[in-house]
Amino acid sequence: MKLYDVCTRKFYEKDGEKRCKWYKAGMMKTTDKGSIYVRLFNQPQTDFFVFEKEEPQSLPEIQIEK
Repeated sequence: MKLYDVCTRKFYEKDGEKRCKWYKAGMMKTTDKGSIYVRLFNQPQTDFFVFEKEEPQSLPEIQIEK
């Protein structure tokens, strides 16, 4: 199993200097079987499941004559 931090950043200015503050928004984990889960701290009892994006099914090509 691997664990990852899910972060967000906030840009601000202090004493005329631009700065960036990173906040931990949640965590992501991958299991040994390949499953991926995301947990966001603002929704602590909810696991989000991550799936590889499927290729869209091909649509028929339509020819428009002028």
